[in-house]
Amino acid sequence: MTQMRFSSTEAGQKIVSPHVGFYKTFTRPIAKVLLMATFTYQLTYWGWVYVEKAEIKKDKTAEIKALENQLSELTQSKETKKT
Repeated sequence: MTQMRFSSTEAGQKIVSPHVGFYKTFTRPIAKVLLMATFTYQLTYWGWVYVEKAEIKKDKTAEIKALENQLSELTQSKETKKT
């Protein structure tokens, strides 16, 4: 009595189109590259916003100091004119 053996390498196997084969091969690497690019962009953007925010804060603080000094000079000159 002969025993039949089943194997996936026989003629019943489907032929995979090159289009599907390409996506099966390169989907993960492309997704990984896109995720890393997005992460890098977001990290760079966050750093840029942080630095720009610090620069704006420094400029505004300097402007406030200058205006406070100008106000104190004007109030002192006004007081000296009264007396």
